[in-house]
Amino acid sequence: MKWIGFLFITLYGAIGFASHIVGGEIFYDCLGNNQYRVTVKIYRDCNSTGAQFDQNLPVTVFNGNNVEIDNFTIPFPGSVVLTVNFNNNPCITVPTNICIEEAIYEKIVTLPASSTGYALAYQRCCRGANVTNLNNPGNQGLTLFTEIPVAALAVCNSSPRFNNTPPILLCSNETLQFDHAATDPDGDSLVYGLCAPFQGGTSAQPAPNPAGPPPYNLVNWLGGYTAVSPFGTGGASINSSTGWLTITPNMVGLYAAGICVNEYRNGVLINTTRRDFLFRVLDCEVELSAEITPQQDLITFVSFCQGATIQFENNSFGGTTYQWDFGVPGINTDVSNQFEPTYTFPAPGTYEVSLIVSLSQGCSDTSKQTFIISDEIKAEFIPPSGQCIVGNSFDFNGGGIIPPGSTFHWTFGGNATPDTSIALNPTNIVFGQAGPIEVTFKVEYDVCEDTYTDEIFVFAEPTIGFKGDDALKCAPFEAEFINLSFAHTAIVSVWDFGDGSGISTEKHPSHIYTSPGLYDVKLTIFTTSGCIDTLTLLRSEYVEISPSPVASFDLDPLIQDQYEADFHFVNTSEDAYKQWFYFGDGSFTPYPDFIYTYPEPGVYHPYQVVKNIEGCKDTAMKTLTVVPVIPIIVPNAFTPDGNEFNNTFKPILYKPQNYKMWIYNRWGELIFLSEHPEAEWDGRYGGRLAPQGTYVWRIVYYEFDSGLPKEIRGHVTLLR
Repeated sequence: MKWIGFLFITLYGAIGFASHIVGGEIFYDCLGNNQYRVTVKIYRDCNSTGAQFDQNLPVTVFNGNNVEIDNFTIPFPGSVVLTVNFNNNPCITVPTNICIEEAIYEKIVTLPASSTGYALAYQRCCRGANVTNLNNPGNQGLTLFTEIPVAALAVCNSSPRFNNTPPILLCSNETLQFDHAATDPDGDSLVYGLCAPFQGGTSAQPAPNPAGPPPYNLVNWLGGYTAVSPFGTGGASINSSTGWLTITPNMVGLYAAGICVNEYRNGVLINTTRRDFLFRVLDCEVELSAEITPQQDLITFVSFCQGATIQFENNSFGGTTYQWDFGVPGINTDVSNQFEPTYTFPAPGTYEVSLIVSLSQGCSDTSKQTFIISDEIKAEFIPPSGQCIVGNSFDFNGGGIIPPGSTFHWTFGGNATPDTSIALNPTNIVFGQAGPIEVTFKVEYDVCEDTYTDEIFVFAEPTIGFKGDDALKCAPFEAEFINLSFAHTAIVSVWDFGDGSGISTEKHPSHIYTSPGLYDVKLTIFTTSGCIDTLTLLRSEYVEISPSPVASFDLDPLIQDQYEADFHFVNTSEDAYKQWFYFGDGSFTPYPDFIYTYPEPGVYHPYQVVKNIEGCKDTAMKTLTVVPVIPIIVPNAFTPDGNEFNNTFKPILYKPQNYKMWIYNRWGELIFLSEHPEAEWDGRYGGRLAPQGTYVWRIVYYEFDSGLPKEIRGHVTLLR
């Protein structure tokens, strides 16, 4: 357990129960001769302003058909104030305004034999408006209810009853562990569980008398809460066999909860005792805590079978002194006052280790943990070297740390014969599968075991194979070969391509066949480890090399201007079955003798593709030029000064037909006339130099490409 200090919220409404009912339960004892002692326990908030204990507590009796047949009252026996503690922690001072009192009502009643059995019920209101986990809690009372079924009447059965009253005050984010076991006077089997309380009296009818008939409605939970999660996200559980209750609330508040114990005889449910209880969760400030780290949570933990020496870990805080007792019976020297001691236990066994953490003044906290000590055990083996699958036989040697008297179990994969063994050192294990194979060795001793798994390797027999190019092969041809051979170890490959050019040791070689023909291809492989073998594969006439045509053509001319861009293509190829000329501008023709006119100037790369009857092709390419032509250029000035530049006036036209040019001075006088396209005016008129100035020219001609007449005019400046 943990002794803890706390920080209380000082308002009464925040820590009180604000309702007189805290919880209760009902059970009975069969006394014989149809007599039963009925016991009703009621828990009440002493400080509540609500109703007091019933002076005469009413109990209503129903038959097995839920019909009221009787009722009786039990006089108030007086009450006792219970000791209130936090999480069963006596080191915390409980606030003075927390008070819980208990009244135990008892009465002996006579219940005659019945063919339907009986049910007893007591109802009351209310739980209070501040219950955290219920809808409209101020209007949900409680019903204490028990049954005496026909089977119980027949054997004079007594119902189970809980042994201890749980603490009503809990700390948020601290774990409560509480023995909530029950006792059954008849020794019947008991099964525990969290369950929902019943609703009961309401604010309109706070003390029903008689009680309403069963079946009863369960309490209406607020969203996020259920019968098995009454604290919401805070954990709550109960061991179904022992009744050990564990609660770790994580929010302050007042929580309704139900704990049920089911009574079985010979596997048949006889009765259920239901305790209805309220828990108050408060914020607490932990000052002192003792906590031994559990064995399986130790940093050094591998298994419970790692030997007798334990390095303990201490998760305690708030203390100043530490008293360890390692639980060895019969001695008092198994102690330590170190914070985290190391201890070697004298023998295998189960030990209860305790730690008391104390302050120099004040309370102490105690933590206990069970430690299991066994001899160290460790399974190991060294995998034997790999073998070829042909004739394999493996021997294994178990090792590690093996206590005397250990048993062994080997498991062999890979279709092994045998596939298991219980010998320490099994021999002659034959595997029927190649590749990596998992082998497991397990050692068992007492409650301990250890398993080791490793791999052995079984080499497969080598296989040989290859494939080549499926495409048409035209000489010269570079053939590529893919080696399909397989072995688990390195392979040496030797290729013979059948054309007398030598061998290759590449894994995936390529080879150039220069001449047409049929060629044998041979592959030989060698392995020098694993499954050692030599394999040869010969494929006769595997590669067929077909002859190739020779592309060739004449082209005339190679250069031409754009207005006479006619080019003559003539096929001169050899062994061609078909041929095509591609002119380099997107056009082509299959004709072997063809004149093609290019529509635009430029540099072109026409080529020829030829194909023979076997389907082999060849290509030839040439280059031609179509020269662009500028139609007309007329200068606008010239300087007839006798130097070598710009001495004459000469228009340039492309092959004009019926050409004629006139030149006039500024008074309209004709000073030059020519009908020859190459004629030039040297700036003279009548044998003398014409004066500097601007002159008018006129040219008439027919265009070369279109044959249409044209006339152009302009000015030229003569400069001196």
